[in-house]
Amino acid sequence: MTDPAFTDSIGAQWQTLARDATRLSDAKFLQIYALLEQLGEKPGIAGAFDAMRPRLTQLRPPRRPTVSRLFFRPAEDLFDDPGVYTRRLQRVSRGTLPTAWKLVRARLDGGMVDGVAQGILKADPRDPRVMARVAAPLWEAGAQALAAIADEAENNLRFMVDNFGRDDDVLRQIQTLRDVLLLGGIIEDLKQRLPERPIGDLAESHVEAIKSVMAQLGGAESPQAAAPVLLVLTARMLRPGVILKMLTDMRVTGNSQAQRDALTRDLSGVVVGNLLRQTGTMAKPPEPAPGATPGAAPLPKDPVQQLGSLAAVAERLTDGLTSVNDSVAILRDKKIVDRVAAARSEIGEFVLTTVLGDVEKTLAGLMYSAGGVSTPPDEMKKAEATVLALKRSAKLAGHLGIQREVTAKITEIRREIDRQTERMMAAPGARGDPEVRRQMFNNLRLVEILAGSDEAERMYRDWNRRLS
Repeated sequence: MTDPAFTDSIGAQWQTLARDATRLSDAKFLQIYALLEQLGEKPGIAGAFDAMRPRLTQLRPPRRPTVSRLFFRPAEDLFDDPGVYTRRLQRVSRGTLPTAWKLVRARLDGGMVDGVAQGILKADPRDPRVMARVAAPLWEAGAQALAAIADEAENNLRFMVDNFGRDDDVLRQIQTLRDVLLLGGIIEDLKQRLPERPIGDLAESHVEAIKSVMAQLGGAESPQAAAPVLLVLTARMLRPGVILKMLTDMRVTGNSQAQRDALTRDLSGVVVGNLLRQTGTMAKPPEPAPGATPGAAPLPKDPVQQLGSLAAVAERLTDGLTSVNDSVAILRDKKIVDRVAAARSEIGEFVLTTVLGDVEKTLAGLMYSAGGVSTPPDEMKKAEATVLALKRSAKLAGHLGIQREVTAKITEIRREIDRQTERMMAAPGARGDPEVRRQMFNNLRLVEILAGSDEAERMYRDWNRRLS
């Protein structure tokens, strides 16, 4: 029998190797990743992958299919790393998966599992439809095993504590997994008929595919039956409100209206809660990575690139939040309305402190530290990227209630550009200095981004007249 202390020691070594690998070049990092992939499900490997996941979300190397990975595939959009997992959002902590799979595996027929493993080896892992056919018996039997595990945990305190501790939230996670895996084949088939995640816009054919699945599962008589599918879909959408609107627009029969409204309310709460969770982590997303959150990735090290990334995150979350407005308004649920307002306020505060707070300082360091020499091209590109981040934030201001602050920041930067240009043109010899003219055009480019081409043209005529 293997000594548990020895097993823990080996696992800790794999995790140390994984953490060290994140400091290596991409090529060497992927070599370590390939090594760990070959070890399959040995102790400590899951923790090693957790340490590597932020880097993996950027590189996205192909992953070797395994029985356990295939088992969880229908629910992968709902997974969060333990550090950012939030209770009661119908999501699943990755920390729950190893124990869940160990318990499920012990209840599955060995011949069936071996058959799935052989099917994986024979099938093309790049063909998701083939892999779904291979996994179909695994999902059905696994969902039944999860139901048995949840039942035993509820009725056997010793079993619960030994495997999951005393927090009954894990039972909600097991139930979420069970509900999704029961519809695993339908969910995986629908994924192949829709765009890759994160899903932006839906074509008419995509909408029809979703509606056909909803009708297949329960339609107007039992909309609640489609809840696991809709839960996964909202997690894959940049604008989850699109899915909520499809649900609220569904025609239902008399007794089913209450069921549809309850489902809409539950899903709205989940969507808004998830957006609120993301607003709490977006200022510090490098580690741990937010699991399956659309578009999440570690921040770049360069401060200017960081500004652009943070503005893009704020833009994405604002877009998602705005998409749920109509569905939330129909519900007339004060609790959800208050959560939407809280999420909007947090995103607005994030934009003010993280994006606007650094724009002026970054721009000053790039544009006005050359002592009369025009800004070098590389620095100018960074200055333009900084102003573009501010411009992106300005487009969000109306949705976030921060118009006054953003307008004031733009006005302040415009005035500083004017002051710097005035000083430059007033210096002796400025009229014939090519550096002055180059810097004038640099400043005009920033004005064009902030205020539009008409304003830039007006300022050009004025500045050019004074230098002529």
